[in-house]
Amino acid sequence: MTVCLSVQNLSVLSGAKLILRPLSFTVSAGETVAVTGESGSGKSTLARALMGLLPDGFETSGEVTFEGQNLTTLPERAFRDLRGRRIAMVFQEPMTALNPIRAIGKQIGDTLRLHGAVSLRDISAHVQQLLDRVGLSNAGVSAGAYPHALSGGQRQRVLLAMAIACKPALLIADEFTTALDSKTQAEMMDLVKGLAIDHGMAVLMISHDLGIIRRHAQHVLVLQQGCLVESNETEQLFNAPRHPYTRALLSMSLHGTNRPPLTQIPVPSDATEGSQL
Repeated sequence: MTVCLSVQNLSVLSGAKLILRPLSFTVSAGETVAVTGESGSGKSTLARALMGLLPDGFETSGEVTFEGQNLTTLPERAFRDLRGRRIAMVFQEPMTALNPIRAIGKQIGDTLRLHGAVSLRDISAHVQQLLDRVGLSNAGVSAGAYPHALSGGQRQRVLLAMAIACKPALLIADEFTTALDSKTQAEMMDLVKGLAIDHGMAVLMISHDLGIIRRHAQHVLVLQQGCLVESNETEQLFNAPRHPYTRALLSMSLHGTNRPPLTQIPVPSDATEGSQL
């Protein structure tokens, strides 16, 4: 498979504090790679570093290569052109990502218009195609609907329609099924999987839900306090986890949370140890 995203020794600093230790991995076209770990493990920091959306005061080092460009040194103007067009992201909470006073069709159309993906006269038709593709038309949701009138799952479908509007090469999904019921979660993940297959889209899935990860990802990265402690093919990782932290995560998932705190498991002292597993 063709490598879409290559991350080499990426780290994130906030002042003197190392938020994300040097880590390395790749995501190929059509592949879904999952990133998991407890809250505060660095999952969302990684996603925002890849998107160039870290808060002021955060610094990155290392190399992130996407379609032949090093994103860590890319000027902001050039990065803005990539966001939404070649790299897209679906966030966890749609009500903070959507404009409450604009119809969803207008917001999807804005993405197409901003990146010049289609001619102005064809925007409405493409918006309708996107609503069809994410299953909103079948639910009776029209382009004129407003976010407050939709369910949580429907709003997430709107965000997904916006994300795939320009047929990106890479989709980053940051906990985007967390607030959904299990049926809707499965539908959304099946939809993303279908898009990856149909368009050869690479998917980086940020999630703490190990059940979803096992069903939908081909490769898993495990983060502990900003350190990549394990990286392996999905079934190998679930069947024979190598790191104590991974084993604890799997145990908690299977048997509930009545287990020793994961913070008691030491993080590798060598910052590059996790990247080499």
